[in-house]
Amino acid sequence: PHFPVTLHGTVWGIPAPRGTGLVASPASKKLMHMAGIVDCYTSSRGHTRTMGNFIKAMFEALKNTYGYLSPELWPENALTSSPFQEHTDFLAKTA
Repeated sequence: PHFPVTLHGTVWGIPAPRGTGLVASPASKKLMHMAGIVDCYTSSRGHTRTMGNFIKAMFEALKNTYGYLSPELWPENALTSSPFQEHTDFLAKTA
């Protein structure tokens, strides 16, 4: 998922094809590597010259990605039978 954020400028992260690696500035590359991101394009706009503000914006962008849950983080749901199946079973027992 894309992770745009606006804080002292704007930082975008765009998913890249597998094997691309991190296409980013050295500071954001280190931060994304520590976050466990493997393949990503990044883009930034605004005042990125101030390293502290840029790193803070990048951290906020990564923090905002926690809202996107990938399938391995979905909770397990117990499957129940459909109402049609329940009524069919009930009718089969009474007949």
